Amino acid sequence: MQSEQIFNISDVSQQTGVAAVTLRAWERRYGLIKPERTPKGHRCYKQANIDEIQQIIGWLNRGVAISKIAPLLASNEEFKGVSERDNHWLKTQQDILTELIKLKPSSLNQLLDLLNKSTPFISLCENVCQPLQLLLKDRWQAEEHGYELELQLWQQCWQRQITLMTLRADKQKFHAHCTLVNLGSELPSLDYWLFYGLLLQAGVRIDAINNIKDIACLNRLNQDAGLPIILFADRRLTIIEMKQLSKLISSWLGDSFCAGRIADIHSEQLTELEIKFRGGSASHCWQSAKFQAWLVSIGLR
Repeated sequence: MQSEQIFNISDVSQQTGVAAVTLRAWERRYGLIKPERTPKGHRCYKQANIDEIQQIIGWLNRGVAISKIAPLLASNEEFKGVSERDNHWLKTQQDILTELIKLKPSSLNQLLDLLNKSTPFISLCENVCQPLQLLLKDRWQAEEHGYELELQLWQQCWQRQITLMTLRADKQKFHAHCTLVNLGSELPSLDYWLFYGLLLQAGVRIDAINNIKDIACLNRLNQDAGLPIILFADRRLTIIEMKQLSKLISSWLGDSFCAGRIADIHSEQLTELEIKFRGGSASHCWQSAKFQAWLVSIGLR
């Protein structure tokens, strides 16, 4: 009889998109997913565990709080919908917005820390960060008194989250390696940080270059032959920058990809350059067939 396949926590994390730290939190804090253990204490997951993880993700994406999922799984209860009042994501957005408006960095960091540990990052992007960013954009465009303080605090909190995620990722096995470049002199956008986080949690080692004014200087990176590069920008490039980008892509020794608003704004030019690209939000780009195929090409899948 063929024995059942066993997966370690790194394999399960890559298959499901749920970080190892989140899988451990679900087990310890919420009593979810109870894999077997080796004599040395290492977790051994079976296909049934992976199926249960997918069920949990489904409940989360419907707006059910992680703390309320265990009894739903135990009873095999059918989904009957979540009211707006009980929608965990809407409440979470409001909680974050409240702490941000109060300019309370410690409370905001604590809230984001808990979310980032207990929530699959793609779900956090789609259900909290991206919709909240639209609300904040409208708020800041009105230039209410002190809006710059909110903007800076929001940026600082996300830089901190990425630092924490990078430190956790350094303890895990990496499955691919790439350079991620933010084009422009402005602070990286939230979508840039979210994309960064998605790469980290998928097992990609990142060489990050956050602010590049002169695209031509990136040619020096070609010394590291074969390293894939992701060019990210949330703005329109100048004519000179497009010419520099064209030269960079034509001479690049590894795989390349363009993401962010640049992919929507310059789709015609990028098509002519024969570079792979995908616009939209960080989560939409990440889940697109085009980007997933690119991940396969660099050896991630």
